[in-house]
Parts: sequence; C-alpha cells; structure tokens
Amino acid sequence: MNKFDERYEIRLAKYSDIEMIMAFLNEHWREGHIMAINRELFEYEYVNGEIVNFVIAIDKVSGLLEGIFGFLNCSHPNNIDKRDIWGSMWKVVDTRENMPFLGIELAKRVVELTKCRTQIGNGANPRTTIPLRKMFFKETVGKMQHFYFLNDTIDNFKIAKIERINHSENKAKKRTNLIRLNSIEEVTKNFNLDNIDSIPYKDSWYLEKRYFKHPIYQYEVYGIKDKNKIGALLVWREVIQNDTKIIRIMDFLGNESLFEGLYDDFKKLFVERNIEYIDFYAYGFNNDYILNAGFILRIEDDRNVIPNYFEPFLQANVDIWVHHKLPNTKFFKADGDQDRPNSMVKKM
Repeated sequence: MNKFDERYEIRLAKYSDIEMIMAFLNEHWREGHIMAINRELFEYEYVNGEIVNFVIAIDKVSGLLEGIFGFLNCSHPNNIDKRDIWGSMWKVVDTRENMPFLGIELAKRVVELTKCRTQIGNGANPRTTIPLRKMFFKETVGKMQHFYFLNDTIDNFKIAKIERINHSENKAKKRTNLIRLNSIEEVTKNFNLDNIDSIPYKDSWYLEKRYFKHPIYQYEVYGIKDKNKIGALLVWREVIQNDTKIIRIMDFLGNESLFEGLYDDFKKLFVERNIEYIDFYAYGFNNDYILNAGFILRIEDDRNVIPNYFEPFLQANVDIWVHHKLPNTKFFKADGDQDRPNSMVKKM
C-alpha cells in the first residue's frame, strides 16, 4: 500500500469493466478508436477468462476511471517461468486533478500484478513514452530498423514512392526454402518453440491466437527449411492498396542465419503474387542476414517512401520506437498492438 492506494482502487480489470474501459478509450484516447467501438476485437485482444489485460485506477470518491495501462500476453496467461508482456494503451485523464505520476505508478503495478519476467513496448511515442521509460525505468530505447526488397521489374510503384531503384543482391552463402505451415499443429510438429532463447518468449498458444485465429487479418506462417530441418518460422501478411499489393513480414522465430538464404524464394514471390515489394521491421536482428537476402535498409531521410500506415493509408516513412530492459530482446512488426485494424475493416 502507498499514497496512490489511499485515493485510487488500482487493480487488474475484470470482464465487467470492459464497457467502462471502452468508454474511457473513446473519451480520452481517441473518439471512434476501434478498441472503443468493436467489442469483439477488444475481447480478442485483451480478455483471458475473467481477467482483462488492463491495470486500472478508479477514484474511490468519484467512482470514475482515471487511468489505464493495457498489456498483451506473449505466451499463455498461465505461463509462470517465462511470462513476458507487451505494453499497450497507457493513459491517465489529464483534465482532472489526479495525483502526479499516476501513469508511472500504473506502469509499475502492471509488473507487480502480472508477475511478468519483463514488460516491453513496441510502437511507443518518442515524445512522451520513450523519455519516461528511459528516465523512470532505466530502459534501453531505440528505433526498429526498416528493410525493404523492391520488385525491380515494376516501373510505376503505387504504394511505395520510389525515386531511386535499389537493385537487390543475393549475398547468401547457402539457400534455404519456405514451407507453408497451415495450422499450429503443423508448427509444433515441425518446430520446437522451447529452443528459442530470445525475449519475448512466444508459445504455441500465442502463435495460434495471434496468427491462425485472428478475427480480421489473414496471416501466412512458414517454416524456413535448411536441408531436411525447419530451423525458423516466418510470418507475413499481404496488404492490398491502390489496386496493387505488398507483403509485410510480421514475425520471426528461430535461427536468424536461415533468413539470408531466402533470396530466391522472395524473388519468386514477385512473380507468383505480383507484389510491389516486401518490407520488414526488425530490432535486435542481425542486419547482415537481412541484407544478404536482398533487402535494403531504409535510411534517415530516405528519398524512397515505404509506408507503414494503411488504415487510413499514409504514403510516408514511419519510425517505430521500442523500449526494453533485458538483453537479447527482439521486436517485429506484429509484436504488441502494432499490427491491428484501426478501422472497421472486413476480414482480409
């Protein structure tokens, strides 16, 4: 107990709190935000039985919800030994006289209440969240690196804005292959998730929920095969925009060195799928393996524009900021809440 407990009821949210949290998001986060209006998607993201993945602060006198800290599980909620979580929506009402540092207190409580090994953040605001995480939590902060592989047979790019064509090269010493895995059963049959020692720990429960059972997006999961063994997993999603499409790599688990052997398979995708380009946001990944596979690193003030926002579409380069505490932490595009619908879209 501390001074915050004297004024607020601070606890994990319950199922009965959902309506109150959604109303809070609509009023204080952004009016019409999909998490404020789409109950089905809200429950998919945040509900685990009677527990809702928000730490909330309710004023004991007024009964009003004054602050929230949302989080997402990287593995099954019952996992104890390697329980890692991503931070999500973090907001304290700033129009009323709340106690100073209530938001910081909520961020501390999420670790205490979930008993997680670590809480990491993907897509943090560089002007607000990043300085706070660095100052109050002594965390490492940085930007994800953004790589892209252009289809150099295209003259008129409709999604990307290309002022200079970068011709990709195959610098890999060996070739690997992509093998489609159509269910979590195929994943666990061919790949041992427990052999991965990077952070966060992602188990079969997470992969099934996040990629095979997503209520709106359709993801494709592949094993990367070297000789007769699958040594890594790759997840991507097709995005259609402006009467053309691209492939966005969303996640990677396993032996990073296998990625560089996919140059030929990526080149085939340009022909088979008729896509403009492939892009890949990553942090903590060996850059050489990505570059050797034919990708190019988007640099600061790059004249080429590789968009990140599609709902609504914004033809602009976007930096994604992250924060973490433990070494060997990796980030990819679908981690946390960075690849979710921002509008009422149909299943795609």
